[in-house]
Amino acid sequence: MSRARANDYDKKKNLILNKAAALIARKGFDQATMMDVAQACNTSKSHIYHYFPKKEDLLYEIVHEHITQQVADLQRIVALPLSAEERFTQFVDSFMQGAVRGRDEHIILMNDVKQLPRAQLREIRALEVQMAELLETVLVELNPELMSPPEVHKPYTLLLYGMMIWTLTWYRKSGPLKPTELAARIAHLLLHGFTAAPPALSPETNQSA
Repeated sequence: MSRARANDYDKKKNLILNKAAALIARKGFDQATMMDVAQACNTSKSHIYHYFPKKEDLLYEIVHEHITQQVADLQRIVALPLSAEERFTQFVDSFMQGAVRGRDEHIILMNDVKQLPRAQLREIRALEVQMAELLETVLVELNPELMSPPEVHKPYTLLLYGMMIWTLTWYRKSGPLKPTELAARIAHLLLHGFTAAPPALSPETNQSA
């Protein structure tokens, strides 16, 4: 007979995931131990192993949950009945907001996902490719002439995708530039160029956290 789960199973599991994500993002997967995770959660190592038999299981669940949610959000935006420019702006905002909310998970995706077993790594990489392809779809709609040679699709897509990804290595949401304003400025830069007039930002955009 299988053992029934406690009513607070998911709550405790999410606590472990959040504490582990902060720990791994700060120390790196190689340096962070399951004992470190247990101490961060104020519990025993055996308790952590009850939820995650291996450290790689913990790593996988951290990144998989984060990137799956991002893909779902971006798929929804790409399918909206809006202009390509509106969808592009929402795409950038959604990606940046998601990465800011899950900054620890984002850093782990950049630095530590390679530590996953091969099958799990392939799954995460496939989701990353899916996000890039969603962005590529919108870019082709934005400027079909610019994107007409197939060989430029990936360079343009990855230039923008890479810029957004690496921005989170230095950006802090506690700074003077809030996430929504940063996303609006990134979208404006890509749509209109660096020499264009500044974007017209609403008070809500400037004040959002």
